[in-house]
Amino acid sequence: MHYSIQVNEITILDLRHIAVILLAYFGGIIPSLIAAAIISVGRFFIDVNFSSFVSLFMMFTMAIGAGLIAKYLKQEGLIKWTVLLIYTQTIFTLALYVVVDNFSLVIDVAIYHILSSIIGGYLTFYFVTYIRRYTQLYLKYKENSQRDPLTELYNVRSFDYFYNLMLDSVKQEGGNCAVCLVDVDHFKKVNDTYGHTAGDQVLRQLAKLLGKLMREGDIVSRNGGEEFSILLEDCNLTQAEEIANRIRKAVEQYHFVLPDKQKIKLTVSIGVAAFNFESSDDNLYESADDALYKAKRTGRNNVCS
Repeated sequence: MHYSIQVNEITILDLRHIAVILLAYFGGIIPSLIAAAIISVGRFFIDVNFSSFVSLFMMFTMAIGAGLIAKYLKQEGLIKWTVLLIYTQTIFTLALYVVVDNFSLVIDVAIYHILSSIIGGYLTFYFVTYIRRYTQLYLKYKENSQRDPLTELYNVRSFDYFYNLMLDSVKQEGGNCAVCLVDVDHFKKVNDTYGHTAGDQVLRQLAKLLGKLMREGDIVSRNGGEEFSILLEDCNLTQAEEIANRIRKAVEQYHFVLPDKQKIKLTVSIGVAAFNFESSDDNLYESADDALYKAKRTGRNNVCS
């Protein structure tokens, strides 16, 4: 194999075992066995001899043992990794002892390989854990940038992205889509009467209620303050109005629990607008916003389109 140590005509040393224990550590026994199989096939492409068969046995012994160690050893981090390194290096050294005629003649090579395995193994573990940790942080920050911190719904930035994506999809592929804008009636009175903490709790409960009422694939966002939006794909105006009325009735019947366990009831006004590929006017959001203000002007606790 490339970048290996040639011990004799039929024997090579390298750090192939590190790939096996890396997969065992993070993935378990099945990925490590797959890696062992791939590496063994590659070894047979180089040459078919006694050493390659010993390598085959060695790789699967490493994979099985490393998978079991990774599964059952309770310690994590460097302790588990060190045990895996010691186990696989011991197997590798024993395999070298089997395939060479006089082990004393290659003891210096064996020591060099052990040192390379230790250094390479710890460097690999460091870089892999470093990359995983910062990838997780990146994904966390990316998710946080898309979510409203209070309700954990999508924020207005995400709404804009999904809104434009939905419109473009309808224009290019046909179909229908709709937008519902939901606004809590007299929400300022909740904050003024019960405090902003109570108001925040009401918004969180409303967000969960909206999430439960939506179809799979519908996008619910908090656009700011007490205003929420719902993007409905494959939905015409009649269907959107039915969904909006279902939301309005569910909110009207819901008992919002405040931090002091007091229960209050609220209503919402909803503006609805729909768009299809035959429409010339794609000001869907503006139409829904106008409908929302119409619902507010006509007495609240109402759905308008």
